[in-house]
Amino acid sequence: MRAIWNRFQKERFLHVEAGNLVNGRGETVTLRGVNLGGWLIQESWMCPVGGEDRKWANLDTLKLLESRFARSQVQTLMDTYQDNWITEADLGRIAALGCNAVRVPFWYRNFMKDEQGTWLAENPDENPGIRRLDWVIRTAEKYGMYVILDMHGCPGGQSMDHCCGTLCENRLYTDERCQRTMEALWTAIAQRYCDCPAVAAYDIMNEPQNNSGYEGANSYDPWERASWELSNAVYDRMIRAIRAVDQNHVITVEGIWRLSNLPDPARMGWTNMMYQLHLYDDEDGFCTWAADLAVTAQNYGVAAYVGEFQNMPGLGICNAHSISWTTWTYKGTNRDTGTFFWYYAEPEIADCANDSYETLLQKWGEPLRTEQFTHKRSITELIALHAKN
Repeated sequence: MRAIWNRFQKERFLHVEAGNLVNGRGETVTLRGVNLGGWLIQESWMCPVGGEDRKWANLDTLKLLESRFARSQVQTLMDTYQDNWITEADLGRIAALGCNAVRVPFWYRNFMKDEQGTWLAENPDENPGIRRLDWVIRTAEKYGMYVILDMHGCPGGQSMDHCCGTLCENRLYTDERCQRTMEALWTAIAQRYCDCPAVAAYDIMNEPQNNSGYEGANSYDPWERASWELSNAVYDRMIRAIRAVDQNHVITVEGIWRLSNLPDPARMGWTNMMYQLHLYDDEDGFCTWAADLAVTAQNYGVAAYVGEFQNMPGLGICNAHSISWTTWTYKGTNRDTGTFFWYYAEPEIADCANDSYETLLQKWGEPLRTEQFTHKRSITELIALHAKN
């Protein structure tokens, strides 16, 4: 029985072959699913937390809570939030639509106390971030799905934007300490999951140089070559660190906002790669850049992936080009966001500056379960149609 199980596990393992994701049986696999946004890293525009959009980041929330409560209480608050935002029932719903993948955004503060890389718990089995990843990988596998592990927030911030957990910092590229901490985290993750076939890919860093609309010393122009070179140098360092402990898994890197930002992987010595775009374009733009992604992927011998989008015609466009996709995002707490969310609600917002500990526990408890949210059937019906095609 063990030999049969081991063979099954090996058959699920994905790798890149001739520009396609392929499993251990030699079958081409296209990943189709959704992001679990707002779960392990909060964004105030879509999560039940006070803070004005683009003027507040998860680090602001965390520092405020740490100024008011003991560290153990802060961890209990975050555990309560995460226990309720995504449950096994959610992964079951996603799989029931025919999806075979979830992208899991996380940030370094799920695992570490600071940019110096001080672990929340030295023992990986006791580290809250590792325990969350263990759970989502194990549960996704139970439902026949793969997991893409996405470092959404890097030490020092990889952009000026709040989505990386910090705001107006973007210090990663010039701060050796932050790069060492990021390297230590990716090494620990790759060591833990190197033999895990349910992990589809490691997503090195989300939306590097997402700086448009910001000002400041580190607001590098995302359209300039100098900005791309900063991002690609970090990519290269992290890929080498991962490959030192894990030669098996696919690695995905993002061109923000175009694939021309990414180098020829052969020149860099990168192997088993999946190139990624986030396409928040209209339908015509999506069509243009998805086609470019497909052509570039074949030319470079990498797999193609649109990691975030909310334009529903993109589902068919990706399928037409055999491009893997994950929509942004599964759920959110703002009703006025067009087609972003599969489920939405307006629960009470947590006032982290004034709410009592007990009130915060209540607000981040049962009301955040998806069963309390409105189901956007117009979206999930489209997802089911295109996920099964």
